[in-house]
Amino acid sequence: MLLLIAEDFIKIDSIPIVLPLYEELVNKTRKEPGCISYELTHDIKNPGHFLFLERWIDEAALQIHTETEHFKHLVPLIDEHTSKKAKYTRMTLVH
Repeated sequence: MLLLIAEDFIKIDSIPIVLPLYEELVNKTRKEPGCISYELTHDIKNPGHFLFLERWIDEAALQIHTETEHFKHLVPLIDEHTSKKAKYTRMTLVH
């Protein structure tokens, strides 16, 4: 299993624009066969900071996700509203 922590940094004024895009991305991604879980969180102390907590069956499933029509459509629209570059951390469970 692959865990991914994806951090987005959105301009405060753009949050109302980005939230519906995030909602669509989350809803469609959760239906992908390789997705175990896909959660979007919002930093209480830093309103422009969003964190995706993702679990994928493997790296291949994550790669397929990045090639889906909804990902290719929505992510560039979201990226138009970032205040700084997103950060991605790939993790694995420690047994």
